[in-house]
Amino acid sequence: MKKSLIIVMMISSILSGCVLFEEKGASHAVIHSSQEETIKQIGERLESTKELYDTVVIAADSSLLISYKVKHLYRFDMKGIEKDLEAWLKDQYPDHEITLSSDYKIFLESFQLFEKWSEKNMSEKEALSEMKKIISLKKELT
Repeated sequence: MKKSLIIVMMISSILSGCVLFEEKGASHAVIHSSQEETIKQIGERLESTKELYDTVVIAADSSLLISYKVKHLYRFDMKGIEKDLEAWLKDQYPDHEITLSSDYKIFLESFQLFEKWSEKNMSEKEALSEMKKIISLKKELT
């Protein structure tokens, strides 16, 4: 009886720990409707990149905030992946201010902004302010 109870508790704790790292998938938020085509193109490019598994793309005015997670197998080449993505983005969107990050904290903040925006829990002004905070946080980290 005690053994089976211990086994059940161990299994449930292991499974509940896995929920923390649940994949989010691709998330795209357009704060200004003029950026919808840009978001679509960037989203397609990121989804076709085999090294990435979760992405958040947020566009407003001429700013792009892109955060992503790198698959574990490719983590040794994170600088190369970021360099390739940054080169492609600057080539495709030279008139945009691009913020690109693989940092998990930036990813979480971006995803929270995406969720609030898609659930209509914030105004455009609040979303822009939050986006600027995330961008400044990214600049602090580097």
